[in-house]
Amino acid sequence: MTHALNRRTFLKTASGLVIAPALGLDALSAHAAEACPNVVVGTWGGDYLNLLEQNIGKPIIEAAGGKVTYDSADQVGRMTKLRAEKASRRGSLDVACLADLDMYDINRSGILETVDAKLVPNLANTLEALRRPYSIPHIFSAMVIVYNPEKLGTKPDSFTAALDPKLKGKVGFSDILYNFNVVSSSLAAGHKDGDMAGGVQFLRELRKTQQPKVYPSNEAVASALKSGDIWFTCMWKARALQWKKAGVPIDYVVPKEGAVPVTFEAAVPKNSQSKPCGFNYLNAMLDPRAQIGFAETMGYAPTVKNANLPPSLQQSVGFTSGELDRMVKLDYARFTADKPALLDFWNKEFKVGL
Repeated sequence: MTHALNRRTFLKTASGLVIAPALGLDALSAHAAEACPNVVVGTWGGDYLNLLEQNIGKPIIEAAGGKVTYDSADQVGRMTKLRAEKASRRGSLDVACLADLDMYDINRSGILETVDAKLVPNLANTLEALRRPYSIPHIFSAMVIVYNPEKLGTKPDSFTAALDPKLKGKVGFSDILYNFNVVSSSLAAGHKDGDMAGGVQFLRELRKTQQPKVYPSNEAVASALKSGDIWFTCMWKARALQWKKAGVPIDYVVPKEGAVPVTFEAAVPKNSQSKPCGFNYLNAMLDPRAQIGFAETMGYAPTVKNANLPPSLQQSVGFTSGELDRMVKLDYARFTADKPALLDFWNKEFKVGL
């Protein structure tokens, strides 16, 4: 089941919910660094790892006398490691970074420690709707319509525009986002209750009339937009910002039927060799300095209310009050249970022959 996130709820202040310890951030960081000089962070490689080092590792953890070791892998590899080490008394990770759905799935396996609010005082500044008891929200974005304004002329306001005859052969999808493609289609079909049947039917009609294209990765979608092979897709807003900055001729819009947010999260495994050190790193991830660095470089919106982005950056990476009103929140349990059936539909029916 999905439901709309009321803006007041989404932005509700967290004062009183978490009481920060008497120690300030610098003192807490120094204490954790002294108690545990090395924190092992399981994360993606590439830009994400580099930004963790540039905005968190060096200026916050190492500046306080600590050290960070990165264990980079894709999400599947990291989840496999967490599950394989579950029975071990001493795990190899102090911090695990995952997208929201995968973090939910890992937590269901009893692998994650409950976030210790006393060791993560910056949690009090996070957007309440993005919090989980087992993880902290690091950065977030949402699924939007991405289109070529020169080709379309009129700015689309709904994903139903994908059915416009002039877009025949010009609608594209990222294969790895199959489940979110179905969700966006379900919202376009008027289903906000988590029923994916509407999205499946929408995509069946789209396939029949529009001859859409499916690309193996998000990067391949960007190349198709740049070459003019496609004019219309759905994608994370942060990706669209990166592409536009790189010269891809696109614009983006939050559809009127709503958008699904995606949050990249971090958590401490129960068998971390130093939980205080892990929670200290989670706290640093929510530091306004680190949040601004990710917003400037990756285009993801901060999850803390005290980041105080420059107005132009806030306008670019953030969301208006009306857009926040249209955000929908997935029922993770139902969505996770539906994934095998959605993948089956996507692989065996929708993309066959495209």
